Amino acid sequence: MSAVFLGSFVAPNSLPHQKQPRVAFLGRSNVGKSSLINLLSGTKIARVSKTPGKTQTLNLYAINERWIFGDFPGYGFARVPEQQRKLFQMLVNRYLNEDHFKYAIQIVDSRHPAMPADLELHEWLLSSGLKHLVVLNKSDKLNQKERNATEKQALVSFPGAAIIFASTLTKEGRREIDKILSNL
Repeated sequence: MSAVFLGSFVAPNSLPHQKQPRVAFLGRSNVGKSSLINLLSGTKIARVSKTPGKTQTLNLYAINERWIFGDFPGYGFARVPEQQRKLFQMLVNRYLNEDHFKYAIQIVDSRHPAMPADLELHEWLLSSGLKHLVVLNKSDKLNQKERNATEKQALVSFPGAAIIFASTLTKEGRREIDKILSNL
């Protein structure tokens, strides 16, 4: 596995022009976006923090010279000025609407699925016609009964999306997500 950090970006017009398919990692703050990138890349390239809202830029990584992974700022906890929030939104829109954008991975905490902000993002991805996957992360923290209930709720809450459980601790979901990305 090879992973190269391409940089941190805050302005939509500063994004590099790479030809590899782009994949967006989207989700609430502290849901495990960076950890999932590390799991999928087989490296520790993405900085992981226990403090919600630490990622305040779009961090791009070239993975195996096949994909560009975009680690986006989380939504929900970040305490940033309104001007910065608007810039984040412009950055998201620019990245997701470029020719090389191929797929969005929406990461949701499996212990708290279907929060209003998650549902809004899912609806926006659907209405924009963007292909995406919902990853129920931190599945290692659920017992079987909780897992079954979470899966039922997710199937109703996120219609039209593939749903995969994942855990960076147990590596659950890695093969399934790799397979999806390989087919892009």
